[in-house]
Amino acid sequence: MMKNLSCWSILSMLLFLSTSSLMAQKNLNLGLGYFGETGTHPGLVAQLELEKTQSKKVSTLFRADLGAYVHARNHTGVFMDVHAGLRRYRNSGFFTEQYLGLGTLLSFYNGDGVFQRDEDGNIRRASAFANLDIMPSVTLGVGYNLSKDAASANLVYFRPKVFWQLPFNNLALPHLALQVGFIHRIK
Repeated sequence: MMKNLSCWSILSMLLFLSTSSLMAQKNLNLGLGYFGETGTHPGLVAQLELEKTQSKKVSTLFRADLGAYVHARNHTGVFMDVHAGLRRYRNSGFFTEQYLGLGTLLSFYNGDGVFQRDEDGNIRRASAFANLDIMPSVTLGVGYNLSKDAASANLVYFRPKVFWQLPFNNLALPHLALQVGFIHRIK
């Protein structure tokens, strides 16, 4: 009982701190990009980013992504995830970033149909819905600010991402993804 109480206390405190931190956000950014699962299975990702400037060179970020990709002859994945991260700007316009994320991955089988054997041994068509999986992730990124003025940021980025599909046959299936895109700061 005491463990559950302390766990809920910690989670409540983290939620309060993250919410109060989001209230003080300075910038709202919108982004769109290519999302390639294993780099070769094409897709798109849209993002909404809340950026809080900590100093002239460092920002903390909270980002929500909505995307999809198609793995031909296998499945189509639709995902939504949230990320917390850090971005470090350089005087040259380049920046580096890192994120931890958590989301959901909804998979649908591709092809002429999915079939399964019922209890009587008959073959019948099954649903194309594969799974709703948990999707933890780690993302690193590099990019460049195309704007001369840092206050009106137009950023391009390249982000390698590792995400896990949980559960997959009672295990965690790792995926590599590449993201390339554009972010525009909204005033």
